[in-house]
Amino acid sequence: MKRDLFVFAGQSNMMGASVYPPKRKIAVKNSFEYKHKMRRLGKDTGDFVLADFPSGEFSYSDIDIAYAPNMVNEKGESLLDDYAKNTFFCPSMSNLKCDKAKTEFPFDTFSEATAQCGVTLAPILAEEWENEGGACAYAHIAKGGVNISHFMTDKMAEQYAVRIEAYNKAHGTHYSTVMRSRMTGAADYFIEKCRNFFDDAQKHFQNDVMENKCFFWLQGESDAKKSIIEYEIKLDILWGELKSLGFTHFFCIRVDFFGNEDIWKVMQAQENFVSRHTDAYMLTRAASYFTYAGRDESEWFVTPPTEEYQYCRDSFYGYSNQHINEKGFAFIAERAVKNLRRILINREEPLLEEENIQPLNRKE
Repeated sequence: MKRDLFVFAGQSNMMGASVYPPKRKIAVKNSFEYKHKMRRLGKDTGDFVLADFPSGEFSYSDIDIAYAPNMVNEKGESLLDDYAKNTFFCPSMSNLKCDKAKTEFPFDTFSEATAQCGVTLAPILAEEWENEGGACAYAHIAKGGVNISHFMTDKMAEQYAVRIEAYNKAHGTHYSTVMRSRMTGAADYFIEKCRNFFDDAQKHFQNDVMENKCFFWLQGESDAKKSIIEYEIKLDILWGELKSLGFTHFFCIRVDFFGNEDIWKVMQAQENFVSRHTDAYMLTRAASYFTYAGRDESEWFVTPPTEEYQYCRDSFYGYSNQHINEKGFAFIAERAVKNLRRILINREEPLLEEENIQPLNRKE
């Protein structure tokens, strides 16, 4: 049979970080998530489990510390918290404390052993894809609060320095050649997990045809202060590395607004990137049109977003947490899978939502 391999990467909205835990039950028969933990701990291969919540895993940066005898519970789960400091990537988590009081836990208090199950895009999209007649195996590799540089190795940082310096000379600009905010080892681990996922899928699904290796990208909220060209060049370099691993398609889920008006630059960079690469596609712009609680959006949208873009964050239910919620993920998945079918099965171009962000076409 034909099985598509998917990797879902990005920051908190791809990780999954809404207040409420999932309400829906994922119903799949032949779609699986790849768990890398046991391979890191010495097993010959990782594990494939039926797609469900939570998605992803605590990928600790120092497994010797995380899984020391005094740091694990009876299930072998690590008690090491503070994910921002101690992990390369994280699973989907919810931070509901008390619904009546509208209180939330800080995400940094969670560990592998204590994290609350959270909702995210990957298993919903896998279910929608199976409903379309497809089958997939996927890896979830995301972490809240990280910028694109988190996914870029030292080699990629060197490529960026060369590219941006050439741009500076050609355009008289002064963008920094230094790629900051990179967690040591994170990008190397990201590449390792992708490579191991592909290798282990070949062993586990040895009778399947796995010609499509697709990269899904929902990221950019932490890069809003950067220029269009800086983000665009980083996307170019990242995609070049991913293709060397065997990826065949880059699918961009355009970034949402998350507290910074300059996020339009990342949106524009993502649009520019997919327009220049025949193997990269904008899968949906839906997240860009989700409303944001407490914000005057009269000068942001061309026309007020319709009902399906409303209440896609739990902040509309009395919480400070503005991350995309289950309704939002279900809507993104619905839109994305329609275009996934067009691209992977029908060999057609995606049909995208009409542009609705006022500043998107401004020049820097």
